[in-house]
Amino acid sequence: MIKLYTDAGLNTNLNLGVVAFVIKQNNKFYSYALEQDFNDNHYLEFLALKIALKKIIEKNWNHDIIQIHSDSQIVIDSLNKKYSKHYQPILDDILKELESFPFYFAKHVSDKENSAAHAQVHQKMLNIRKHRSK
Repeated sequence: MIKLYTDAGLNTNLNLGVVAFVIKQNNKFYSYALEQDFNDNHYLEFLALKIALKKIIEKNWNHDIIQIHSDSQIVIDSLNKKYSKHYQPILDDILKELESFPFYFAKHVSDKENSAAHAQVHQKMLNIRKHRSK
């Protein structure tokens, strides 16, 4: 089973968005954090999941069940209902990617339980801010 943890963050003062995810597969961890040009935190949460799924498929790891963990209630609720009032286009992209897996579970977790992905977001933001201020 693949365990996927996703998170996103937005700093509106700096117009800075970051998406991050941590993949646990075969007791190995893979971490990614990317700067994104969006000013909607909910959209960034969906985008983190979309990019993570693409990465897993790209690495050909999608032959196993995937358990998705997110601290975004709207992402988890939307996945479970397969509907989102404001984010249906990106949700449709995500649902299409999930067809590549034999099965998936989506679970809402606290920030604490999502600490690895959460830390990736904050570390990336700190690094970007540090390099922009030079």
